[in-house]
Amino acid sequence: MLEKNEKLNIEEILKDLENYRPKRRGWHWREEQGNQVYGEFEYHQASKPLKNSCPLPAAKSFGYIDPQPDCVITTEIASGRFEDDIRRMRMAAWHGADHIMVIRTAGQSHYDGLIEGTPEGVGGVPISRKQVRATRKALDIIEEEVGRPINFHSYVSGVAGPDIAVMFAEEGVNGAHQDPQYNVLYRNINMVRSFVDAAVAKKIMAFADMVQIDGAHNANATAMKGYKVMPELMVQHAINCAYSKMVGMKPQNIALSTVPPTAPPAPCLRIDLPYAVALRQLFKDYKMRAQMNTKYMESCTREATVTHVLNLLISRLTRADIQSTITPDEGRNVPWHYNNIHAINTAKQALIGMDGLLEMVELKKDGYLVDKVRELKERAVLFMEEILEVGGYFKAVEMGFFVDSGMYPERNGDGIARQINGGIGVGTVVERDKDYMAPVCEHFGYNNLPEGIEKACDLIDGCTFCKPEKIVFIDELDENDNVNRRLKETENLRHSTEIKPEVEWCGDGIVATTIFLPVEERVAEFAAMEIGKKMGLEDVVVIHKQVMQPAEGTLVEIKGRVPFTIDVSKLEIPKKPEVLSDEEIRKDIERKPMKVVAATVGEDEHSVGLREVIDIKHGGIEKYGIECLYLGTSCPVEKLVDAAIEFNADAILASTIITHNDVHIKNMKKIHELCIEKGVRDKLIVCAGGTQVTDEIAKSAGMDAGFGRGTKGNDVASFLVKRRREMENYEG
Repeated sequence: MLEKNEKLNIEEILKDLENYRPKRRGWHWREEQGNQVYGEFEYHQASKPLKNSCPLPAAKSFGYIDPQPDCVITTEIASGRFEDDIRRMRMAAWHGADHIMVIRTAGQSHYDGLIEGTPEGVGGVPISRKQVRATRKALDIIEEEVGRPINFHSYVSGVAGPDIAVMFAEEGVNGAHQDPQYNVLYRNINMVRSFVDAAVAKKIMAFADMVQIDGAHNANATAMKGYKVMPELMVQHAINCAYSKMVGMKPQNIALSTVPPTAPPAPCLRIDLPYAVALRQLFKDYKMRAQMNTKYMESCTREATVTHVLNLLISRLTRADIQSTITPDEGRNVPWHYNNIHAINTAKQALIGMDGLLEMVELKKDGYLVDKVRELKERAVLFMEEILEVGGYFKAVEMGFFVDSGMYPERNGDGIARQINGGIGVGTVVERDKDYMAPVCEHFGYNNLPEGIEKACDLIDGCTFCKPEKIVFIDELDENDNVNRRLKETENLRHSTEIKPEVEWCGDGIVATTIFLPVEERVAEFAAMEIGKKMGLEDVVVIHKQVMQPAEGTLVEIKGRVPFTIDVSKLEIPKKPEVLSDEEIRKDIERKPMKVVAATVGEDEHSVGLREVIDIKHGGIEKYGIECLYLGTSCPVEKLVDAAIEFNADAILASTIITHNDVHIKNMKKIHELCIEKGVRDKLIVCAGGTQVTDEIAKSAGMDAGFGRGTKGNDVASFLVKRRREMENYEG
């Protein structure tokens, strides 16, 4: 198994791919859903813990627990280079994602066949057998490491939908988007071709036990007013659900891709919640894939995160079997590594934080909510009835019924219209002859098998579903545009001590910085780019700007590339202080008792961190037998030093949280100078701590040591014992 401190070996993953077979087939739901105990807390909407994970930052205050929500969590990763994406997939899995979705390269919907090899993608990854197999192989390693199966997902749509479905079933892909309406409305692929292909693809997906996600959410993203298409969204869901069920898919493998239609500053909960309730009532037998809103995302990651938390509230107030996530930076660039993780953690944090919400609150059974739910259902039913009245789905599409910005029955005439005799692939569907026969399993529709043959592929001694060794693996077609060439270019950064910042690809060198400038927006934009250039950045671009006040200033975020590498072998990194064992600390205190005076100094009322360091109930230094005199908060430094002298203390512990105008540094210097003035500096161990205190800062201000975020009682006690030993040796 992969060691947690060992990097994924991309070259090793690519080795012997022609013989690799996926470990399993089919979708995996989280196990042991419901009541779970993590640390001292009981959860009611959680699932089985991970074997290896990265908890939320605040987990340090709760014993580093990492409770996992009950629903599957999705992240979309597709930078164009799958070899970099699989590293990000590992990060995502460690933070709790178990559904990895890979978006296709731009234009792949219109390829009438499979892509082969590993060319670089644009806006997504070229979905080829080699890329899929390498990714599945990596995920097989990663899921073993984290202790939970990971679902791999992409798209079964476009002109080559059935071809991709076959390849996905062969390669252990666990879920896919499949909805013929996506082809028709958004890719202008012929209607007849799209629905025939969909039937073939859906039957294969049903055999492979894949979860299917539909494409209805695209109407929300495409319509001029996303919140006006709610009745249509329900109709699109209904059409795909019914068609999928007719082909043979189980309802538990059919997921509706539902997205809250609005975002603030609209009154989104009042609009989105009735829609979510109506949808779940109408489709109670199907799974819900709750997407996050992308329609109203701009470049502000804070704004996007708040919208997405409101989306998560709707998930908890209703139902989400799969909680999809959107990176907060999707409104400004191809998502970056750490923003995938931010999105996953937003979902995990919010879902766990709202655990058991419906045990405490409930949705009203009368009034606005109920009336609005009924109204939306009525509009959807009337929409469906009109489709039947005009002659069916194809005719309705020709008449521009779909993605119209009016709230049905209102129509604004700006819907998407397609022709039954038009679009890509028109005229390519032919009726099967009476003697048509295909000697393969899971083939949809008429198949004139010879008498006595129950399994079609017996005629050819097994098809690729039954005998994977028959799969023809094609390696590379382009000698220049392939993963091997790209790996060669980044070899030095992957196999040496040199590193470079990255956000998407190995060695991309991209860094971002946030700047406030006291000028108006247009000036701030160009001034920020000039600042970036003077900082030595190349290819400087503004990725976000926000007016604080038209005259007083503008916030600007820029990105750029650093033109250098850092050799980590040449860095001078101080060793972490060795922490003595509890037993050794206790023995030393028994040998010679120790007294400490502690306080939060200056006009500072913060006390929590210091109390955790000293109090026995928090595992503080008192548990070792160290006697502590706590003077409280807002303690003048003179009082602290005088108390240490009066108490005959061995050490002073000063907490200083407020850093305005460097007051924390001034207070540390003052303590040091007062101790010298009173003739006790060489007798006392003087330490300071705080969220913005480091050992270096504290020592430069005259302290013996500084302690920052995450400091525990044993860290401080260990230092006090070791420092006292040094002083005894010096005096002796």
